[in-house]
Amino acid sequence: MAGASTLKVYHLPGAWGLPTVSPFCLKLDAWLRMTGIEHESITAATPFAGPKGKAPWIEEDGQEIGDSTFIIAHLMQRRGVDPDAHLTPAQRGMAVAIQRLIDENLYWTMVHDRWMNDANWKQFRDVVLGGLAVPVRRVLGPIARRGVKKQLEGHGIGIHSAAEIAAIGRRDVNALSDILGDQEWFFGDTPSTIDAVAYAQLVNIWRAPFESEVRRAIGQTPNLVGFIDRFAARYY
Repeated sequence: MAGASTLKVYHLPGAWGLPTVSPFCLKLDAWLRMTGIEHESITAATPFAGPKGKAPWIEEDGQEIGDSTFIIAHLMQRRGVDPDAHLTPAQRGMAVAIQRLIDENLYWTMVHDRWMNDANWKQFRDVVLGGLAVPVRRVLGPIARRGVKKQLEGHGIGIHSAAEIAAIGRRDVNALSDILGDQEWFFGDTPSTIDAVAYAQLVNIWRAPFESEVRRAIGQTPNLVGFIDRFAARYY
C-alpha cells in the first residue's frame, strides 16, 4: 500500500439530500465510503476543469485521473483494497454486464429526463450550474443543453421518442429488480462495487423531484426502494 498522501476528489454539486447530482460522482463517493479511503471532497462548479472535461476526477501526488471507473481501478491497485474480493469469476463478469446496463443505458434515460424535458430542465439547470453566476448560467445553460442533446443523439437513445426512451428506462429498472430479487445486495449478503454503482444511479432518479416514467418505475419495485434505503442507511 502506498504511503499516505492527500487524495482530492472533485465532484459536481449536491441537491435533494445527495452529496452530488451526478451518478458517476456519487458512485465514486459511495465506493470511497465503502472502502474507507480517506480523501478531501471538493465541489466543482462545472466538470470542465477535469482531465477529461467530465466529473468526477481525482488529484493525488500531482497526478489527475478522470472517469469514475478508471479512478476506482486506480485506487484499488494503489490502496490495495478490493470490495469485490468475495465475488466468484462468474459474479465479476455479471457485475460488468450490470454496470454496462446502468452506466451506458439507464443513465442516458435519466439524462434525457433532466435535460430534454422543459419543465425538468428549468429546475435542473439551476442545480447543475448553480455554482456559476446567474449571467454566466444564462449564457452557458443553452450551450450545455445543446451539447447534451448531441450526446444523446450520438449515443443513439436520443433518436427515440420520449415514450420509447421511458420504455427503455422501465425495462432497465425492472431488469435490476429481477436481478436483485430478495437479496440484500446484488450478490448476496455482502455489498460490492456494483451496489455502489446501482445505488448512485437509482437514488439520483428516485430522489430527484422531476417528472419521470423511470422514477415511477422505481417506485413500483419495492425491492429497489428497499435497496436504496438500505445502502443510504449503511453508508450515509
